[in-house]
Amino acid sequence: MIMGEIMARVNCPNCGSKAIVLSTEKQSLQVTHWYSSCTNIKDCGASFVAIVGFSHYLNPPMATTAQIAAHYLKQLPREQQLELLQ
Repeated sequence: MIMGEIMARVNCPNCGSKAIVLSTEKQSLQVTHWYSSCTNIKDCGASFVAIVGFSHYLNPPMATTAQIAAHYLKQLPREQQLELLQ
């Protein structure tokens, strides 16, 4: 998910109804505030802020994986490096 593109369903923390995101405010590279409003106007009508943030990778980006592999490859003797690269 790209920050700014909202691809998640937001529910009202008060009544559980669907909510809409009215605006977003980026707090840092990995945290965004979603200013939201409950669509259940008749019984609830709450407005609230949801905090959305990065937790962890399930699969790290390829550049990171390549960097890790290169680090460990450099630790091996030259013969083993060449054998693995064949």
